[in-house]
Amino acid sequence: MRAQRGAALLAAMLVATLVATLVSGLLWREHVRIRQLENQRLRDQALWLGTGAVDWARLILREDLLRTRSVDHLGEVWAVPIADTPLSEFLQRQGMGAAAPVGADETWLSGAIVDAQSRFNLTSLVEVNNPMGDRGWVSATRLNMEAVAIFARLLQSVGLDSSGAPIVAQFMLQSRLPQTAVGDAPMPITQAEDLLGVLPGATPDALARLGALTVVLPRPTSVNANTAPAAVLAAVLAIDQGVAQQLVTDRGQMVFVDYGALVNRVHQRAPQALPVSTRNLNVNSEYFWVLERLRHGRITVTQQALVARRFSSVNTTQVLWMKPGLPDGVDLGG
Repeated sequence: MRAQRGAALLAAMLVATLVATLVSGLLWREHVRIRQLENQRLRDQALWLGTGAVDWARLILREDLLRTRSVDHLGEVWAVPIADTPLSEFLQRQGMGAAAPVGADETWLSGAIVDAQSRFNLTSLVEVNNPMGDRGWVSATRLNMEAVAIFARLLQSVGLDSSGAPIVAQFMLQSRLPQTAVGDAPMPITQAEDLLGVLPGATPDALARLGALTVVLPRPTSVNANTAPAAVLAAVLAIDQGVAQQLVTDRGQMVFVDYGALVNRVHQRAPQALPVSTRNLNVNSEYFWVLERLRHGRITVTQQALVARRFSSVNTTQVLWMKPGLPDGVDLGG
């Protein structure tokens, strides 16, 4: 009888253990499923909010263009970032409180519009036949030697050999030749990191530093002196970075209202600066990043869009692409 009772007790313990294991597994799978659904909900929210954020940013950029047209600077409305804010509060500010999704109080939003022309555009290393195109160009015609010299100084500032500038420029020129009578070769690079096999002596760390100062846009553009950091201004004007920082401080008190004012102020502060054409330095911009970040608990989703903007009676702004992540060197904080 004792043996039978012991066997029964052991069997009961084994059954209890088996049931506990099965229930634990079911609960864990249910927990994973709930987390997956929560992640999917956040991604859906990011997609929904991302579309709305880009439309909202396009409206701001359009109104700014109609109001100022010829100048863009960091004191304008578009340059004010959205601090880390509960999604429900942001929607209420925009008059869309009724559209707040479930869990909006627990989801935080931050974002910004960033001037893409605050950086040196690697596409500016070449000149093209149709400079107003946003979807590529008919053909690259020749090197922009002024831009090549600027890029050489920028390479040197991040610890890379300046002799690599014409090599990259030739790479861009040769890559952009038309493949067919009706089509154009795809853009050879999309960011500075893509130059790892092109730029002699390049390392991932050096290219990451270069990536924070450069951009690859669909066509050649000028650097905006009102938004460019000191490191970029120093390379463009061939001046010491300390002097470039003084120019940055100066523009915080009085922006460069046009190219003539820019030249005069630069000459006053840095008479040794090299003259730079409007092709490579100006005071307005046509390309902007629209950036956003959604944070829900341990989950964070970031998105970026590139918006082209120019004065037109048909379509003032156009979204060229949207993709996950943020541009190199950009931090939304929080």
